[in-house]
Formats: sequence, C-alpha cells, structure tokens
Amino acid sequence: MPSTTDRALSTPLKILLYSLLGLVSFLVLIAAVRLAFGLFFGLIGIILGLLSLAATIGFLAAVGYAVYWVVSNVFGQDETTASTTDMSRTQVTRATDAASDSEADPVERLSERYANGEITEAELEQRLEQALDGPSLDGSGAPESERDRELN
Repeated sequence: MPSTTDRALSTPLKILLYSLLGLVSFLVLIAAVRLAFGLFFGLIGIILGLLSLAATIGFLAAVGYAVYWVVSNVFGQDETTASTTDMSRTQVTRATDAASDSEADPVERLSERYANGEITEAELEQRLEQALDGPSLDGSGAPESERDRELN
C-alpha cells in the first residue's frame, strides 16, 4: 500500500522532484570530474614547470661554462698571475730537482765524457772517486787527502 506521502504528492510533482534530484546528482558528478581533471592537469603543469626550470638552469650553466672556457683560453694565466700555491709548489719542485741534479750531475757528466771518448777509464775512476767523496765539511771542496796535506 502506498504511503501517505506518496499519495499526497501528485504525479507531476513527483516528476519535478525526481528531475531536480537528477540535476543535482549530475552537477555533483560534473564538479567531481572537473576537480579530478583540475588536479591532474595542475600536477602536469607543475611537472612541466619544474622541467622547464631545470632546462633553463642547465642552459645557463652550459653558456656560463662556455664563456669561462673561452675567456680562460684567451686570457690564460702566465707566471705573474699564477696563484701563490702554484708558485710554492713550483719552488719546492725546483728545489728538490736542483738537489738531486747537483748530486747526479758530476757523475752523469763524467759518464758522458767517458762515453764520448774524452777521458780514459783510469781518469773516469779517479774523478768518480773524487766526486763521490763529496765536498769537505769545512766547505772548501777539497778532498780529504789534500786537506790532510795542507794541515801537515
């Protein structure tokens, strides 16, 4: 049996209420779809914006490096503009090279002179002994046997 409300409403009024309910439901559905698409396309917009920002930063970095490279090759450093650290490293290297060269130079020179035939084997041995004895402690450079003769 129909309820009292159903009986009280007439058929045209029922049609009007159901169509109003359908219209509200349709508007809610459209609002939900619009919200979903808005979020989706908003997220895509944010992603594309970040990609654009990254591409811009990469491009500016590449241009900056290219300018740096060109300027450093055109106006390269010379001895006067070298940094203090580079100069101190150069000085340390030169000092160690000079110390090793001063010890090896007489022996190398004697070996080269012997190889070229400028001195005999006996002269080579004698001069090597003198070179390997090294300078005296008093800085005179004379071998010990000569110093002993001078003292006597």
